[in-house]
Amino acid sequence: MSIGLSKATDHLKNTLARCAEAGCETGLMLAKDWNVEADVRMGKDAVKVLVYFNAKGTLTPKVQGKQSALKELVELQLHGDEPQRSPFLPADLTMWIGVDESGKGDYFGPIVAAAVLVTPDILLKMRSVLVRDSKELSAVRITKAAGELREICKDHSTVVTVMPERYNDFMSGDSFGKNSQRILAWMHARCIENLLEKHEKVHHAVCDKFANESVIERALLPRGKKITVHQHVRAEADPAVAAAAILARDEFVRRMRQLEAQAGCTLPLGASDERGIVAAGKHILDTGGKAALGQYAKLHFRTSQMVMQRWGTKDAFGGP
Repeated sequence: MSIGLSKATDHLKNTLARCAEAGCETGLMLAKDWNVEADVRMGKDAVKVLVYFNAKGTLTPKVQGKQSALKELVELQLHGDEPQRSPFLPADLTMWIGVDESGKGDYFGPIVAAAVLVTPDILLKMRSVLVRDSKELSAVRITKAAGELREICKDHSTVVTVMPERYNDFMSGDSFGKNSQRILAWMHARCIENLLEKHEKVHHAVCDKFANESVIERALLPRGKKITVHQHVRAEADPAVAAAAILARDEFVRRMRQLEAQAGCTLPLGASDERGIVAAGKHILDTGGKAALGQYAKLHFRTSQMVMQRWGTKDAFGGP
């Protein structure tokens, strides 16, 4: 066996072992003239992992397949013990901030933004935690992963939460122009500023793309305006953003449990479960009156009109 083939085989074996630990099904390895390869599956999704080699033993690992949570998972496993890099930043960059949020599309519950500042050491330690898109993880897995990330990141992470009552105040006041995107941008900026207060030598941050790209730049304070914020679609492909997404989702779930205990009923996630949302809204209105709904729900959602009409009034808090 040539040196290149031997190294490529070992690399693929290790990758497949990590994929199996992450819950994937792995196929048989096939050796070809200048690469070794194997299929990896999860549910209905499948990708192919290939490790190319040359006569000098240089390896080029790749994942082939449509963009999916599975592909992102396998790509996180592919580079052995080397720190994971951002697909959006220069390859030699060793420290940056990732920001993500949870709850903006949920009628009930808060909006939570989180940020993680990664270094080579943190990237290496959190590789095994970032095994799947946070949206694909169960609440139990989110809680476990978030606990591990908090232990790894320590003062390199931060969370900013806006509960429904405060969110509704923001949306009805003049500070944010009744614009939810500006509230979210302020939360992202606050997360970035929180980390920059403790870590001054950071020059880059990554987050999901805002519809108006300048809105987050306007929200940054003088310290934050000195860094470059990179906005990208599917920003969770960045490991710092992926870690921030897990922390944000965990805090959102924790706060939702508190609100459910306070309300005495289940609060459906999202905004599409019409029957569940109406039932929960009616319970809150019956027990606490119209003012109580604003403690649990984002009142500017059109959903408020439906809830109030089902309850017996057309007053929907001035929703659009």
